[in-house]
Amino acid sequence: MDMKEAQEKARNYFLENNFAVWPKFVILARLEEEISEIGRIISVEEGYREKWKVDNMDYVDEFGDALFQLIHLANECGIDLDLALEGVFKKYGKYSK
Repeated sequence: MDMKEAQEKARNYFLENNFAVWPKFVILARLEEEISEIGRIISVEEGYREKWKVDNMDYVDEFGDALFQLIHLANECGIDLDLALEGVFKKYGKYSK
């Protein structure tokens, strides 16, 4: 699935389910929460903290959650993620030469 398709699928998720679209700042807070859950996995994996009984997170779920929130935020900001990704690869390509 490319980014355009993912953005359309996320947009339709809210429309088809009659869910209210969250304000951008709320979406950002949700994105930060999902990123912190990836951090919790890493901190356990690298021995910085013990795994708690409530820690049943895994990378696939948490990256999926974070990506969904990022796509949702991009949609609300009017960002074409395909263009954004092309631009960043072009930018980083300049650094490697």
